[in-house]
Amino acid sequence: MSGSRFFEGLLVGGLLGYLFGILAAPKSGADMRRQLADSSEELYKQASESLADIKEKTGHAVHDLQSKGGEVLKKASGTMHGAREQLTQKIDELAGQGTHVLTEEPEARL
Repeated sequence: MSGSRFFEGLLVGGLLGYLFGILAAPKSGADMRRQLADSSEELYKQASESLADIKEKTGHAVHDLQSKGGEVLKKASGTMHGAREQLTQKIDELAGQGTHVLTEEPEARL
């Protein structure tokens, strides 16, 4: 976070310095307004291109995370299904053994 704050401060400071330099320079009002307009248009274009690039990269990252998340969920579901089947078989086996013990004659159990 501190790195992004540093670059944010650097950008804002650079822009303020640039604007102060333009305003302090001995130019006519029309030349200064033209230069400000040109500079702001260029800055807008650069910001738009950067934003489009960030959106594209973010979109790819989200898509990758969604596909990997889906794979993880499928694998977890398969693992849970297998564990449930094993547990069901073990319960059926134990229930069968319990029924067998209860149905034996009392003398055979001793």
